[in-house]
Amino acid sequence: MKWVGGAVWAGSWYLMYLEITRWHHVKPSLAFNSEPDPVTGIRPRPGQPLILLYVASVAAPLMVMAGWVVQIRTRRSGRGMPPGCP
Repeated sequence: MKWVGGAVWAGSWYLMYLEITRWHHVKPSLAFNSEPDPVTGIRPRPGQPLILLYVASVAAPLMVMAGWVVQIRTRRSGRGMPPGCP
């Protein structure tokens, strides 16, 4: 769980960096860039990939932290240790 969460975490934050700096779909404040097109006047709306990116950027760090908490709790409770170990 930690490794998958870590990979998604790094990938989603890298993609968010690209959205802000290269593709300009997102503002630096992480708000969707919804300024109307100067030619057509149509206001863009975020699509499923961008919404999923927002969800992954929040959920992946939480998954990694939850994995760490579970690992620490199992070590402290002694459940992962064989009998006779201190």
